[in-house]
Amino acid sequence: MKVNKIRLSGCEPTLGKKHLLSALADIAESKYPLFILETNGIVLGSDMEYINRLANFADKLYVRVSFKAATPEGFSERTGALGSYYELPFKALKYLLEGGIYGRAAAMTDPKVLTREEREILIRKLKEINLGIAADLEEEQIDAYETTINRLKAFDDAEFVKQLEKTIVNLKPR
Repeated sequence: MKVNKIRLSGCEPTLGKKHLLSALADIAESKYPLFILETNGIVLGSDMEYINRLANFADKLYVRVSFKAATPEGFSERTGALGSYYELPFKALKYLLEGGIYGRAAAMTDPKVLTREEREILIRKLKEINLGIAADLEEEQIDAYETTINRLKAFDDAEFVKQLEKTIVNLKPR
């Protein structure tokens, strides 16, 4: 089987800046034509210098920015992070495109997670960055893992949190 692309995803690969840049340098010298980087955009949206360094590898780099929300409230609810950070993935995508790096947007637009209104906000904000980005939005459906559903439910259900804590305590080895 012939390998024609390398993909780095999960555990936010942009956090290991030195490692990522080193891997990109190796890939730049390799026969592999494409490196796909999947990111939540938080680090890239807050560090233009990092984007500038990634631009050195633009000929083989494709960055897929995964959007969790289009509002501060939705961002906080789905990630547990401060709502004020919700703009960073939008900035990351804008900076990537301005830096000559091929980027696309992906979002969990499943109605179980994202309301129709918030999806419309997301698409409008993406259109402000680039019409093509909005048109090519990679829309994802949720894999309803029990832990994911529980975390989302616990965000605004104090009684559920108490029940979940009891369950966790009972699972601990004695």
